[in-house]
Amino acid sequence: MPKRAIASPKVFKSSRPFAQATLAGGFLFVCSTGRDAEGKFVVGDVRAQTQQTLDNIHALVEEAGGTMDDVVKCTVYVTDRANWEPMNEVYFANFVENPPHRVSCIVSGLGSVDCLVEIDATAYLGRD
Repeated sequence: MPKRAIASPKVFKSSRPFAQATLAGGFLFVCSTGRDAEGKFVVGDVRAQTQQTLDNIHALVEEAGGTMDDVVKCTVYVTDRANWEPMNEVYFANFVENPPHRVSCIVSGLGSVDCLVEIDATAYLGRD
């Protein structure tokens, strides 16, 4: 089956030609940051941005017909080691039972200086 773009009005749409999410072969590929629907990074610390990032992923997974229980893998990028534990607090509060496989990286920067965290997630929906 061909790939298909997934979009949600709850998630900021870039002016660049990025898909908010892509569904292919029963898998949904999503990547998000702590931007609100208007494109502004949420005010606060990494906790607020992590929650917004996960809310964006949640909205896109739901738009594709799934739930956060369908997320099988996440890669988390954090720009400051000091933000590691606060990010983890929020992340683990969102994946209490049966959490997805996770890879984590501390990076020197992301696409914007205001971006503290980015999460790349894969969900298995078992259908196209």
